[in-house]
Amino acid sequence: MEPDLLNVQAVEQFHLLFLTQLGARLDKKLYALKGGCNLRFFWKSIRYSQDIDLDVHTIAKQTLQKNIRQILDAPGFKRILQTAKLELTSISEPKQTSTTQRWKIHLRSQASAADLPARIEFSRRNFDPGIEFGPADSEIVAAYNLRPVIASHYGLETAFNQKIDALINRKETQARDVFDLEFLSQRGAKGSAVKMDKDSLIKASEITFSVSYDQFLSQVVSYLLPEYHEYYRSRKAWDRIQENVIRTLEAL
Repeated sequence: MEPDLLNVQAVEQFHLLFLTQLGARLDKKLYALKGGCNLRFFWKSIRYSQDIDLDVHTIAKQTLQKNIRQILDAPGFKRILQTAKLELTSISEPKQTSTTQRWKIHLRSQASAADLPARIEFSRRNFDPGIEFGPADSEIVAAYNLRPVIASHYGLETAFNQKIDALINRKETQARDVFDLEFLSQRGAKGSAVKMDKDSLIKASEITFSVSYDQFLSQVVSYLLPEYHEYYRSRKAWDRIQENVIRTLEAL
């Protein structure tokens, strides 16, 4: 079943509001946005993301846990969500380790009776090179009538390298990684941050080729801006994406 556009946008609005609250509470130099939200908010990807992923350092596990709890439980944040016609219906902390801290969120929007799942995840690791600092795309932010959202995030080349790494190392292959690699290449990524050996790049190509058209439809097309659905529903579009990504990987 395809997600409703209003539901996907409600989750995106929550992500942006959360980023604003996080920036008000923590030093923005201590975390960096990565993954799908980075590509969407700072590189204007046409793909929505259900999850928000960040790298974090220096902050102790208990300190981060306390701060995120305070953000999500704060009456002020709940009022902000209420103004946006959103409500937090449940919050859980399924993973709180020294390397990964994860919150699972369920939202409800006044525009829909559906349960809207989202995830917030922090990875405690050394930052990759190529962190940038600046405002999220003004058009995306303006669509929700928000003030500028400013954050540290990964640049184009680093995001490209991270996507290859994700493609290779996920337990379950995700079609979105292939789609994102082509998007980043189209945006101008050349692979200058990629330091992988030939075997790893061959593996990435093999995984890219293995992703099925049905996986692409369910994992990617359903989360694209509506005006792109018709074009990307075609098998030819998926074949072209795979060919372009494999060609890019082979050139590295």
